Amino acid sequence: TNTYRTNTANDDEDTNFVKIARGCRVNTLSMTANENEEVKFNISCNTRNVHTLEKTESYDARRGIVDETTFFNFTSVDEFREPFFFSDGTLKAFSQDFFKITSLTLTMNNTLTDKRFLGIGNKSVQDAIPSQRTYEIQITGYATDDKLYNELINNTEETSNNIELIFTKANGENITLKFKDYFLSANEFPMADDKGPIEVTGTIMPRNLVECTVKTHWQLLG
Repeated sequence: TNTYRTNTANDDEDTNFVKIARGCRVNTLSMTANENEEVKFNISCNTRNVHTLEKTESYDARRGIVDETTFFNFTSVDEFREPFFFSDGTLKAFSQDFFKITSLTLTMNNTLTDKRFLGIGNKSVQDAIPSQRTYEIQITGYATDDKLYNELINNTEETSNNIELIFTKANGENITLKFKDYFLSANEFPMADDKGPIEVTGTIMPRNLVECTVKTHWQLLG
């Protein structure tokens, strides 16, 4: 009677397609804030093993809960269920607040490498070795001065002022990320053909994440 329960009476599962991924580690995470859109996350994970249920195994996906309003962390308050929006974000870098940004993408990469070793005894199991974690912030916006250009040709690492990336909501929830020790690795200053504004793209490469805080009513699980 439960629509999320697997069917143990059939060799080929015909009720729920369920695969259980074990030993997951985040390889890359990207946070994107585009003009007039919600803030979005994309996560790529490396998995040690993907388990396929045997015919004799019964499993309830979503813990067998059919109605999502009965989840223990569900709230009926609309403001809490709304996402963070691009318009409520701020970016501070090189001691300046950037107000004319039209899109921003933050990418964090753990540089995991899948490996298999002699004597593991199971060809369906793999391991992963982490390498240096990297951070990259790509921004696109309208130029109001030549700050980004000067920082590019400056060719030195910024160590005195942190990057501050903050998203807020009217109900008090917020996401705060701060980075230090960064430099501008690339940017483009195209000349507009139609005498319009100059749209600049830039890539900022921080070395250290110094703060990551989230204020939310949701219970953070992990």
